[in-house]
Amino acid sequence: MPDTIHPEMRIADLVAAHPETLPVFAAYGLEELVGEEALRLLAPFLTLGTALRTREIPVDKFLLSLRQHLHQTHPPEAPALHEIDTSQRLSLLGLLPCGLKVPFGKAIASFFQTNQAEANPPLTYAVEGNVNQELSYYTFVDQVESLDELPDIIVSSDFNAFFYRRFRQRFIDRGHFVDVSPPRLHSAFDGTGILDPLGQFTMLTVNPLIIVADLERVGNRPLPRCWADLLDAMWQHSITLRGDRQFFCHAVLLPFFKEHGASAMTALARNVLRGQHPAQMVKEAGADRPDGAALYVMPDFFAHKIARQDKVRIIWPEDGGLISPVTMLVKKQRATQLKAVTDFLTGAELAKVFAGAWFPSLHPQVNNAMPPNARLKWLGWDYLRDNDLADLNAAIDAIFLPVVRAGQA
Repeated sequence: MPDTIHPEMRIADLVAAHPETLPVFAAYGLEELVGEEALRLLAPFLTLGTALRTREIPVDKFLLSLRQHLHQTHPPEAPALHEIDTSQRLSLLGLLPCGLKVPFGKAIASFFQTNQAEANPPLTYAVEGNVNQELSYYTFVDQVESLDELPDIIVSSDFNAFFYRRFRQRFIDRGHFVDVSPPRLHSAFDGTGILDPLGQFTMLTVNPLIIVADLERVGNRPLPRCWADLLDAMWQHSITLRGDRQFFCHAVLLPFFKEHGASAMTALARNVLRGQHPAQMVKEAGADRPDGAALYVMPDFFAHKIARQDKVRIIWPEDGGLISPVTMLVKKQRATQLKAVTDFLTGAELAKVFAGAWFPSLHPQVNNAMPPNARLKWLGWDYLRDNDLADLNAAIDAIFLPVVRAGQA
C-alpha cells in the first residue's frame, strides 16, 4: 500500500487518488461516505481514521483490506536492469520474450515482495524484454571471465549466447550450473527430448513458432502442412519472418539448416517477402493488404492477437511447432540457498502464467491450450553441443541474408 495512505488522510483525497478502493468501502458498509453527495459535502473534511473509529471499525483491519485490494489491482512491477544498483549482486535476471515479459515480471515481483523479508541476504532481481538485450547483454555474456559476474539464476529466451561454445566451455562444461526441473513433464513434451540429458540447463517453458496463412493472399495455393513446404518455389516473395535486413530469427532458420543444409537457406530466402516484428505481423495478417504476405511465421502468442481471425488460418505444422526455448541457468553453489525461488519458477503457479500467455509449460498440472494432436519440435541438445551456435548462426547469415536483400532490392 502506498505510504501516502494513512488514518489521518481525508477520504476525498484517498478516493481521488485511488478510486479503485471504492469496493473496499462498500464491503465495510461505508457506501454513504463515498457517494457523490458525501464526497462533495462531508468527505473533504472527514479523515479516514475518524470515520472508522466513529463506526467502530478497526483501523488496522480496514488498512489491511486496502493493502490487499491495491496489491490485487496494481500488482508490483519487476525492476529493469538499469534500475538495479550495479554494486548489488543479482539473484535473478530474466530476459523474456515479448509476450511473457509482463506476466512473468508481475508474477516474480509478487513472489519476491512476499518472500523478501525472509531472505538473508536480500534478493535482487531484474526482468527485461529479450529483444532489448540481443545486442547489449548477450554481447556482455560473451566477454564474461568470472562466474561471480553472472547472476545466480538466469532465465533467458531463444538460442542465445548462453548456448555458444565460448560460454559453455568456460562455465557450463565445468559443472557450474544444475538442472532443477520437476521429475514429471507435461504430456505435450513426450518424445521431444526437451530435458537436458547432462543436467545443466533447466527448460522452463517454450515459445512455439507456427505458421499463419492469410487466406486472401494464399489464393489457390495449397496450405503448407509441414515446415519443408515453405521451401517450395510457389511461395516466392510470399513469407514474412521475424527479422529485418540485418537479422532473421535463428529459431526458425536453425531447424531448416540442420535438416536440409545450405540449399534450404537459399530456397527459403528466395521465398521471404520481408522481415517484421511479430507485432507488425499481427496488424498486417488478414488485413486485405495487397502488399501483405501470404504466410507469416510467428509465435503462437502473437497468432492469437490477430483481429481478423476469420481471414487467417493458424497452422501447427505436422512435424511440430518450432521450439524457441525459455531456459534457466541455476548456479550449483547457490542452488540450496535459492531453492524457494527455483521451486516457484518451476512450480504450478508460474506454469499457469506461462500457459495463460500461450507459452506451453512443462509442468504436468496445467492446461497448455494447444490444439488437439499438436506437436512440438526441438532442435536437440546433441546438435547444440556438437556445434558452436555462434558459428552456425554466422554460416546461416552468410547464405541467407544476401539472398533476402537481393530479392528486396
